[in-house]
Formats: sequence, C-alpha cells, structure tokens
Amino acid sequence: MKKLCFIVLIAFTVAAFNQINAQCTHDTKSAKTEVSSEKVILCGHCGHIKGGKCCKADAEKCGKCEKCGLHKGSPGCCKMEAGKDAELCPKCGQIKGSKDCCAPNAEKCSKCGLHQGSPGCCKMKKT
Repeated sequence: MKKLCFIVLIAFTVAAFNQINAQCTHDTKSAKTEVSSEKVILCGHCGHIKGGKCCKADAEKCGKCEKCGLHKGSPGCCKMEAGKDAELCPKCGQIKGSKDCCAPNAEKCSKCGLHQGSPGCCKMKKT
C-alpha cells in the first residue's frame, strides 16, 4: 500500500511539474509576441501615451490646451481629436491612418528614426 501511495505521489508530482512547465513556456511565447506587436495608443482624454502620464493629476500641471482640450504639451495636443483614443503608427510615429502617416517626404528624427515632430517622435521605438 505504501508503494502504491508513493508511486501515485510521484506520478502526481511529475504531472504537476509538466503542467507548470508547459504554462511557463506558453506564457513566455505570448509575452514575446505581445511586446513585438504592442500598440502605442494616445489617450483621448489627455493626449498622453496610455500607461505613462496618462490622465494623472501631475500631468495637468500645464493645464489643458484651449484649442483641443488635451493636456498642453502632450504628444496628442492639437494632433488628434479629443475624446477618441488614437493609435500611433510604429513605422513613422504619426497617428495611424492620418494624412501624415508614412508620408514619403517627411523629415526623419536623427535620434529615433521616426518622423520629426510626430506624436511618437522620441517617445516610442521604431519597428
């Protein structure tokens, strides 16, 4: 009886270890995929990249822009419509689908390689 209990315990431990190991491998693969295809979104309420200074009280020190209603100096200030989130293009840093997105004659930033003055310029990595 002791041998049977010991064998069952060993089998259960091996099965549990294999299950945990399989989950870790899966999580690692999905994390790499998410990082490489990560979207950069500008918040429609404040104009900052979601997750950073987005909608935090200290980001409002400069106040709201009179023209667009977003935080003054935010990447989206006067470059996007307030109230609607905007996705940035990973290739150029402009708002995805805008007339400036991936414009062939746009000046490139020497530091980040994205379009000079785009909302994503020096704030995101070029893909």
